[in-house]
Amino acid sequence: MRIHRHLAYRPDIDGLRAVAILAVIVFHAYPRSLPGGFAGVDVFFVISGYLIGGIIFRNLDADSFGFADFYARRARRIFPALITVLLGGLGFGWFALLADEYRDLGKHVAAGAGFVSNLVLWRESGYFDTAADFKPLLHLWSLGIEEQFYLVYPVLMALLWRLRANPAYSLLTLAVLSFGGNLYLVHRDAVSAFFLPFTRFWELLGGSILAYVHFRRAAAKPTTDTRHQLQAAGGLLLIAAAVLVLDEDKDFPGAWALLPTLGALLLIGAGPDTWINRRLLASRPLVFIGVISYPLYLWHWLLLSFGLILRSGEPLHHRAALLAAAAFLLAWLTFRYVERPLRFGASGLQRLKLASLGLMLTATAGLGLTVFLADGLPERAALAEVRLKIDRDLPRLATEGYRDNGVARALFQGEFKPGDDFFQLGDLPRDQPLTVVIGDSHGNMLYQGLATAVARPETVINLGRGSCLPFVGLDTVKKNGKSAGCQPFVGNVIDFIARTPEITTVVIAAFYKQYLDGGMTLRSTRGGGAESAAGLFRIGLSDTLQRLAEADKYVILSLDNPDMDRTVMTACYSLLRPLLPKSPETGCQMPRADHERDQTLARTLLENAAARFPGKVRVFDPAAVLCDARYCYAHHDDDLIYQFDGNHLTVKGAVLVAGRLLAHPDGVRTFAHAP
Repeated sequence: MRIHRHLAYRPDIDGLRAVAILAVIVFHAYPRSLPGGFAGVDVFFVISGYLIGGIIFRNLDADSFGFADFYARRARRIFPALITVLLGGLGFGWFALLADEYRDLGKHVAAGAGFVSNLVLWRESGYFDTAADFKPLLHLWSLGIEEQFYLVYPVLMALLWRLRANPAYSLLTLAVLSFGGNLYLVHRDAVSAFFLPFTRFWELLGGSILAYVHFRRAAAKPTTDTRHQLQAAGGLLLIAAAVLVLDEDKDFPGAWALLPTLGALLLIGAGPDTWINRRLLASRPLVFIGVISYPLYLWHWLLLSFGLILRSGEPLHHRAALLAAAAFLLAWLTFRYVERPLRFGASGLQRLKLASLGLMLTATAGLGLTVFLADGLPERAALAEVRLKIDRDLPRLATEGYRDNGVARALFQGEFKPGDDFFQLGDLPRDQPLTVVIGDSHGNMLYQGLATAVARPETVINLGRGSCLPFVGLDTVKKNGKSAGCQPFVGNVIDFIARTPEITTVVIAAFYKQYLDGGMTLRSTRGGGAESAAGLFRIGLSDTLQRLAEADKYVILSLDNPDMDRTVMTACYSLLRPLLPKSPETGCQMPRADHERDQTLARTLLENAAARFPGKVRVFDPAAVLCDARYCYAHHDDDLIYQFDGNHLTVKGAVLVAGRLLAHPDGVRTFAHAP
């Protein structure tokens, strides 16, 4: 019989867990109060690597390590609280979520139960992906990375031990390679660097290296001198710097992840007897929070995210504190009445408990998959009383295959991102004229409508890029100071249109307001003196129209659709949700006068530019179909036609606008309507 060897219990490590989870909760509840609180997860990675690594080393040394025993203990630790939270999420979602949201929740439940949430979230990332706030199981990405690490790590350590190789060299080499991959990828594909396991393993490996150092020095008498006191203080300062200095605009993880990682390593490495570790981290309140930190981590974001969903993204304010308090209560109840009874107890029942947990997790995954495959169960009784339906048609985005198109390579001359680049170009039909839509994400939505409304979608081409005003000589700078990469792409697109005779009509559509009111900063690529946003807009538009007119193209300048504010959208979504009190229907609309005032500058600039090219350029106003004399509506009949943000149309909304554009005597004249 093998005797499992545990590490000596260190209450200060539970206290460090408390620091990590409190940072994460404050960040999620009040992001501006602790902008780098998400780095608490990196502290968890170090703690996990240290504790599990230490247990494996001691059991390998005592010849008592077994894979079955290791994974059984891991399952008893992880499964009970995870199953409880996943089922709780599915249960609440049944009553609170729309079909699309419940479908996505089902997928994430299955991914969470299979410990691949990080990979699913990585594949989902993109411009039209659901905002992170509306993913109640988003936080399970970190659990996925940990469990993927523990599929590989014990096997590697057992092999090295059998070969009598020094694990320190291998662990250090792997950590350096993982950290290097993180540094390489974070500036090229930040989403991949965040979610992929190999760019995160270095944090767990760092904890494991420290565990091996402590294991080798186990026989030495522990000491606590000034160096250890300073080490603990330095570690705490690094973690404090991480949660205070970092924010979502930093390239994370990257080198910034060294702050929480090194901070955790210094604190753990200082030992349990420094003043900070013994008096602060090992204090009873922090130890208590650390003990329930795992179920607390699982519950807190589920509740906060559901709160944000029910409020359509509006800030939670005091409700966040109430939900966090509820998470503490649920975490303690889960620990006391679910985790402890199933994790501990009579040894004779352990196999039965383990088998039951495995079956329950598998059943939970199956339940989530069923919800996903059933498209969110749109006919379930909980949705019977909703007053509006949400558009469930998904936008058609460019695929990776477009990067291999010769024209695509010539236009982009750089990185192609399907989530950001609304590029749709196949083999150009030669038997009838073509229409091109150029613009940002608003232009992309109009393309979705046109391509859906026409008989031959291949005759509509989309050459747009997110956050890019489609005017020559202009680049866009985002709020974080980074260029949107609009040039040379936009210039290349205009040149391509001008030299392609099959293209006869160009539709220009964009979220003009954000470029004129400072939401995005316009920058001339031609140098020259300082110009206002309106001045740069006027020059860029004029130069673009001149180039297209010289190439004998017919141009339609589409004004933007009404920009609904949060109050309007909150009222709209209250008509969708079965758990919310119903707002009056008048709340799902805005006064047309507000829209006209909102669009005055853009309308003036577009109409003045069009007047310079009579017969070649005309202005189209979507308000003709989205508004009546008094109001602009976020719904049409029984369908909500706006997305959560209030400025992007859904596909059905875009089809509505496209239908009016096609019906206009001077509208798009190059293709037939869909039957």
